[in-house]
Amino acid sequence: MPIAEILIFEGRTDDQKRKILREVTDALVRSMDAEPERVRVILKEIPTMHFSVAGVPIADSRAAGKPPGKA
Repeated sequence: MPIAEILIFEGRTDDQKRKILREVTDALVRSMDAEPERVRVILKEIPTMHFSVAGVPIADSRAAGKPPGKA
């Protein structure tokens, strides 16, 4: 039974999340010759304040209009 865990930043719509779940499932079905009913996908949303690049939270980088990791 294939199990995929996907980490994304918060903020996606429910429709976008449905599309991710469907397309990851389809990719595993194709690549592993698995039955769709056997595929499990775990989608975890990470708050942008809980992830940093170069010590700066992504939320702060976005608020400042800078790419992550740029001072």
